[in-house]
Amino acid sequence: MSFALGQEGRKVRNSSNAPIYRKKLDDNIIAEANMDGSIYVNEDVDPNSSMFRTAIKHEQEHLDQMADGRAAYGENWVMWEGKIYFRNNGYIDGPNGRWPEGDENHPWEQEAIAAENK
Repeated sequence: MSFALGQEGRKVRNSSNAPIYRKKLDDNIIAEANMDGSIYVNEDVDPNSSMFRTAIKHEQEHLDQMADGRAAYGENWVMWEGKIYFRNNGYIDGPNGRWPEGDENHPWEQEAIAAENK
């Protein structure tokens, strides 16, 4: 799952009251957390499915990271714990090396993956 900006679609609310919008996302992207505190979920994901619930937990963790000031992003960069890491052709040169966006080797993704089971 990746950080990206997009257009709003149909709105739903989760238990933390973050706005959830269902919209068409790029291939292989299930959901995205946005700097404005909203979450986009791919419109192809059934809102009654476990995949939808898991995606919300994952993206809510990213929203929490951003709210705490530990994470932020822009078009060409990701900030994690005060350091800027650049995006390049779908990869982020992060603290654990160069990995694709959304890869479990990024520390912000490791926390979000752990939050899926809460």
